[in-house]
Amino acid sequence: MVPEESLGGPDKCCRTPRAARRPKQEERPGLLSEPSIAIQWQTFSSRYISPGHELGRGKFAVVRKCVEKDSGKEFAAKFMRKRRKGQDCRMEILHEIAVLELAKGSPWVIKLHEVFETATEMLLVLEYAAGGEIFNQCVAEKEEAFKEKDVQRLMRQILKGVAFLHQHNVVHLDLKPQNILLTSSCPLGDIKIVDFGLSRILNNNEELREIMGTPEYVAPEILSYEPISTATDMWSIGVLAYVMLTGSSPFLGDDKQKTFLNISQLNVTYDTEDFDGISDSAVNFIKSLLIRKPEARATAIECLQHPWIAEGDLPYSYDNAMRMAQESDLCTQDDHRGENLIPELETASGKAEEQTVTEELIVMASYTLGQCRQTEIEKQTESKTITKRFKFEEPMLQEIPGDFIF
Repeated sequence: MVPEESLGGPDKCCRTPRAARRPKQEERPGLLSEPSIAIQWQTFSSRYISPGHELGRGKFAVVRKCVEKDSGKEFAAKFMRKRRKGQDCRMEILHEIAVLELAKGSPWVIKLHEVFETATEMLLVLEYAAGGEIFNQCVAEKEEAFKEKDVQRLMRQILKGVAFLHQHNVVHLDLKPQNILLTSSCPLGDIKIVDFGLSRILNNNEELREIMGTPEYVAPEILSYEPISTATDMWSIGVLAYVMLTGSSPFLGDDKQKTFLNISQLNVTYDTEDFDGISDSAVNFIKSLLIRKPEARATAIECLQHPWIAEGDLPYSYDNAMRMAQESDLCTQDDHRGENLIPELETASGKAEEQTVTEELIVMASYTLGQCRQTEIEKQTESKTITKRFKFEEPMLQEIPGDFIF
């Protein structure tokens, strides 16, 4: 996803009290300083060939496939404008680079290869693979969607990656299907957590309060402008598990206001047709995270010890699965599967924001409704009557005017 992109029209709401407004850039907490990686000023095209294959686009960034001339390896180049809406955003880009550096010790986080800078842009060269976003299988037809065993294994990897981040005082703040990528789609590979544009560093000496994220995934404390903590990510993981298992977004309303109200009032159900065939242990796992009080939610380490997650730790490795698939010729393998990881794409389904409307009132991220997994009965109804089918769009790095205390 590419941050700071929005769609849709403004909503009516009262102005945010002065004390709750976002501080100026130089005063903002949670951002890392200069990264240690060497930022190169030489021409990007002198080192890489870009065939022009666009992988994702937003208002301030575009991701293109590229090939390193010396090695022939494929990468993804993320071109980010340094000036956005008249403001210098180089500090935010440097923070994202520094977080990627900090997280390079985790096998579950996307890897940064190189960084280039021009007078107007910064370019992040990221690892690439063809597995795609897990979003694609979240919204697939039931026959092609994730099985519970798949979700158990992938969720365990997600939790390991998030636990690593939390142990280093990093909160992601935008965990959703578009930001969890796969090293391979057939057979089902391993996950990579991407997009740290909204991530923040927690400091024990100060509270961090910001209003940002993607509507269906933001925790109640975000909406009420209460302190952010590692528990904020854990709420998002609970929603993510719900979506991966059912293909439905648990808090999605007819509009953003209704979605926020559903989150604040914890309007969620587990007895729908979507949960047919889902184990009680899986439901218990989700319930341990979708709790209003942050301190009552399970931590990433505690989640890894949950019976449902421990049970999902499959005995065979991904490499063995790849070999088995090759021997049985079940699917076509990627040419560079051992080297490639998916690029840090930031868009949702269309990977392009074709409309830009300035959001003045409650919006961190706009979203539109789209078709998701359906039962045979639902297929017989008009699409407009399907209220829990979703498509995700960009979060925005901006304040949300208005009070959200329900």
